[in-house]
Amino acid sequence: MKLHRGDIVTVQLNPTEGSEQRGANRPCVIIQNDVGNEHSPTTIVAPFTTQYDSNDTYPFEVELLASETPLNGDSVADLSQIRVVDIGARIQQRLGSVPTEKLREIDVAIKESLGLY
Repeated sequence: MKLHRGDIVTVQLNPTEGSEQRGANRPCVIIQNDVGNEHSPTTIVAPFTTQYDSNDTYPFEVELLASETPLNGDSVADLSQIRVVDIGARIQQRLGSVPTEKLREIDVAIKESLGLY
């Protein structure tokens, strides 16, 4: 499967431990660069969650509305939960992509999450 940065994909995140985001078909955004996506058997993703308060998001969360994405409901990309996944074993399908302006917000949230000010 050919993946690009900003793609929204469903990912098999189970098994997990403790407070890690879990889910058999959890939507995630690809945040790895396209060179890595082309040449590596793994990629870096951030999961989406619908469990949030749109009036009180954290700096490491980016809200995406269902009306502007292929997501089933309004969600946030949780950049505090980024992880590496095996493409062949864990990526199930591509749903679409994040709008360009939201990908820029994701870049800012990654920097916030990792302390790269």
